[in-house]
Amino acid sequence: MSFKKGSFKKEKWQVDEEEGYPRWTEKQKQWFLRRDEGVCQFVDFASGKPRSCFNTKNLHIHFIVPPRFTKHLNLPEDQIISPLNGIVVCEFHHLNCIHPDIGILARKMYYYTPDSYKIMEQWHKTLAQAGIPYWFTIWDELLKMIATARTRKYLKEHPNDPFPVKENQ
Repeated sequence: MSFKKGSFKKEKWQVDEEEGYPRWTEKQKQWFLRRDEGVCQFVDFASGKPRSCFNTKNLHIHFIVPPRFTKHLNLPEDQIISPLNGIVVCEFHHLNCIHPDIGILARKMYYYTPDSYKIMEQWHKTLAQAGIPYWFTIWDELLKMIATARTRKYLKEHPNDPFPVKENQ
């Protein structure tokens, strides 16, 4: 399975304040797309039963625990930039279920305040410094379990395609 290089455009909500924090490289993003078969991995329980998304458009590589927050947990970079801390999710689930403040509030505020995304990022920074998660953490354990299972399966089936780390990129 091959994915087009550069298929991840920078969204307006991804402001540059994250500089200094680890980010996914293009090779890592492509690896996640291969591991997750280019499909959103979000599982919704709104109906009372688990329902997978299966969306293949507008995909994001989501940090399960964001780098800005891991700094305050004193996690080493190899636990932040890890196949167990990333997962493919569609834009809808990423911005409405995991980060609804960005998906809903910032978008609505954008009409009145074009800097609303920067305001939201500053709010995230303030919360992270206080050790308060700025995303819905209810999904974290499930997403970690999915990432772990998919990583084990993928590496078993594709032993010659390890997760790209800085040394071998």
